[in-house]
Amino acid sequence: MSTVLITGAATGIGNLTARALARAGHRVYASMRAPGTRNSAPAEELHRLAEVERLDLHVVELDVASQESADRPVAAVLENAGALDVVIRNAGHLVTGYVEAFTAEEIAHLVDVNTLGVQRLNRAALPHLRGQGGAAPSSTWAAPSR
Repeated sequence: MSTVLITGAATGIGNLTARALARAGHRVYASMRAPGTRNSAPAEELHRLAEVERLDLHVVELDVASQESADRPVAAVLENAGALDVVIRNAGHLVTGYVEAFTAEEIAHLVDVNTLGVQRLNRAALPHLRGQGGAAPSSTWAAPSR
């Protein structure tokens, strides 16, 4: 089975995907922001689930708004599991309301999490995936020429 790192696993699709993959026999590292404080309830729930159902399911801290926070769990997964086979970039931020009500800083945060967050995780994980022969060539990106 595969070793999987999934972002945004505190709630919603990320949480359900982490559970489903672990139940299917994969080693899953479910990442979320602040599992010891803000997201302690979902983190504890995943810990209990892993214990009760004897799943290879682990909670790791990862905030896609920080390169260091993306690097740390990737390194920990590689150290603990010896490999990283699948990365699911699920973390995201949503705002709703009238567009003119949002400040430039709020929109910048939205773009940071939803766009740059993916790139931060790519920087952390893709070199290892490629080194294992697991990153598809489609994982490359080129800046447009001027």
